[in-house]
Parts: sequence; structure tokens; C-alpha cells
Amino acid sequence: MRHSVRLVTSLVVGVTLVAGSAALAAGAMTRAVTPKGAPGVTATQVKVGAIVSESGPLAADFKPYLDGVNAYFDYVNKLGGVNHRKIILAYPLDDASNPNTNVTDAQTLVNTDHAFAIVGVSTPFFTAHTYLGTKTITPTFGYATGNVWGGPKNLFADYGSVLNYSSSVPFFAYTAKRTNQTKVAVIALSYPSSQLECKGAVAGLKKYGFKVTYSNINESIAANWQIEAQHIFHSGATMIVNCMDVNSNIALSKYLQGYYTKAPVQLWLDGYDRTILKNNASVMTNVYFLLQHVPFESATVYPSAYPGLNLYFSQMVKHGFSGTEFDDVALAGWESANLFTQGLRAAGKSPTQAAVNAAINRIRKDFGGPAGGVTAPVNWTSAHTKNTPPACETFVVTRGAKFAMAFNKGSKPWICFPLTGTANLNKPVAPPPGTPGA
Repeated sequence: MRHSVRLVTSLVVGVTLVAGSAALAAGAMTRAVTPKGAPGVTATQVKVGAIVSESGPLAADFKPYLDGVNAYFDYVNKLGGVNHRKIILAYPLDDASNPNTNVTDAQTLVNTDHAFAIVGVSTPFFTAHTYLGTKTITPTFGYATGNVWGGPKNLFADYGSVLNYSSSVPFFAYTAKRTNQTKVAVIALSYPSSQLECKGAVAGLKKYGFKVTYSNINESIAANWQIEAQHIFHSGATMIVNCMDVNSNIALSKYLQGYYTKAPVQLWLDGYDRTILKNNASVMTNVYFLLQHVPFESATVYPSAYPGLNLYFSQMVKHGFSGTEFDDVALAGWESANLFTQGLRAAGKSPTQAAVNAAINRIRKDFGGPAGGVTAPVNWTSAHTKNTPPACETFVVTRGAKFAMAFNKGSKPWICFPLTGTANLNKPVAPPPGTPGA
């Protein structure tokens, strides 16, 4: 993974760090008896679990993950399952956006439910990583919002298990170059999930020849956004790199309107959501987004170029999840379910957890789904400890109340740079062979 797309900062305030009764109630469903052999495996089924923030103050950002997982399993099961077994998401537990309950849920899935795998984890507080990565070999898949997935060979985060924040800097600089901006402001909140992405941006943008006229990577969640907008405007910045959550981005943008006669270019890492744009189009002019997958808009503009994305859309609608098909987190659930299914299929007719882990860790090109996939490839022979080079991203930009592909060459959406050294912004490198749309 290159960066954390879903920044969880503004809603963290006020979350009580104690075990939540809602999640415990969700885990109190009928339990499976202790299985013989591989846990959760019968002659006709493979039962898996999940840990998702379906309630609590952060649920809206993470709940759609299960839609993508369920859509993929429905798709596979309609085709006959894997080795004549259907994959059943039997134990979807809710951690209620609570870090302590996250650990409790993991222990319940392993010790009580005997889930064969956890597909997946979608929560701001993946505090169960130590338990799952050191005390179990349970194959675990999920959406990374922090750098806690790296290391254990049974933890598989979407886009790779290591977050490399410095790899974003060339893309910040590339955006400035392509939009003809020379003066940039950088802003982040005083939370690691926000700060880490922007810490390297200040020095990095200077290295690429851009003037950072204002920076604040320690802003309060309760900031006076009018004062912040005033500082940015008086600095002369015409582009803003925002490593904040979408609510903070929108709040700042509302005040920027009062200072700029022409909307500045902004680069956001959170907020690629059609509903958010529809409701806030007037303050989201000239906003660019970095993505780690083929843009959703690609399927409309180039309907035959991305069969993997088209398959995702069709299955989400077919199986009753048409409300969340344009959600990054739902797509991440689809990607995780696909990776687990690949490992399960390769593990053979008598699968074990160790065999599934081993099979996935031999995959050198995971494209995030069937029919060509939706992402640049992840090399799971090394993705637990380092990123798969080169760093590849796609871009979209707001155009009124809609998103549009940005910086693409026809149907080719990917911009890629080496993971080491200084990138040549004039010559992005080619994406790896097989990358969808490449």
C-alpha cells in the first residue's frame, strides 16, 4: 500500500476505549462446534469471519467493506464455490469502532467460532494485529489505516501490508507540475494517520523545485478554519496538499472560498465519494484525488477497457449492493475476498490455514480481482515487508458535481514512479505488465 486512503482523525475524538457491549452482542450468535481438522471447513462449506466497524462513531467509513466481501463470495458461490465448497461469511462481528472490542472479536473468531479465516478487517483500530500475527496462523485480510499489518505472513492488507508514506511525495509534486502550480501549502492534523502522509511533503516538494509557502502538520481537530484559510491565502499558495479527513477538508475549503477569486488546486487523500461531492460540489472545485485502483469513472469513459472493474460493478448490483458500489472500502472488500479465494483454491481439496497462507505468499502478481483486476500488482512474496515497485497511482479531479479521470493518456490511467531516488516528473515509468488499463 502506498498511502492510507481513508484517514480516520476527526471522528476519533470521544471514542471510549473500553469493551463495547454492541460488539459482544454481535459475537453472541450461535457458535460452531469445535471442528475436526481445519477449523470452519466441512464437506460443503468454508466458514469465515470478519471484524468491521458496523456501528459506533466511525461506522460510515468502514461498514461498506462487508458489501464487497459478500458480493465476491456470492459471485464465487454461484459458480460452484471452491472445490465444491461454498464460502460462507458466517461470523461478521462488529467492533463498534472500539479498539478493545477489536481484540475480543478476534479471539472469539479464533477460539469460539473456529473461523477458517478472517475476511476481513475494516476498522480504524486494528489492535488485534499482534494477537492474530503471533498467536495464530489464521489467514487475515483487511483494509489498512495504519502501519500495523507488516511482518506476519498470515496478515494480508489490501495493496500490500506495508504503508510507505514517502512514496506519495512524487505524486504531490507531479500534481503541482501538471497543474502549473509553483507555490504550495501543506496541511495535516495532529494525528499520526494524518501527519505521516504529509511529514515528507514539505521537504520533498522543495526537493522537486516547488516553494512551500505555508505548512502546518499539527493542526487541531477543532481548528479555526477561517484563520487557517487566511494563512494559506496570504502565503501566496495556489495549491494545497491536504492530508486530512474529508470533513476537515470541506471545512477549510468553505473558508478558502472567501479569500480566493479563483479556486486553488487541492490534492485530497480522503473524500473520493460521489455522495460527498454531490452535497459539497460548490466547495470542491479543482480538487484532485490520489487512488490506488482504477478510477470508477473509467468504466463509463472506456467501457471495454476494464473488465475487472465492470465485473465488480455488475456483481455488486446483482447481489443487492448497488448503494455502495462506488465506495473505495467496498472495493477493498472485493479485493480481499478475491485474494482469500485464490489461496483457498490453491490449497487444494483438503485446505488448511497454513496451506492457504503459503499459497498466497507465492503469488507474485495480485491484481485485486478476476478478469484483469482493478489494481497495480502486489507481489506477496515480499509484500509483508516492503512495497512492490514501482509506486503506481491513478488520479481523478472534480468537474462540477462529478469526478473525471485526470492525467490519463486515453484509457491508460496509471502514473508510476520508482520507489527510491528522485523521480523524473517528466517521465513517469511504465506500470508493471498486466496492470489493468496499462
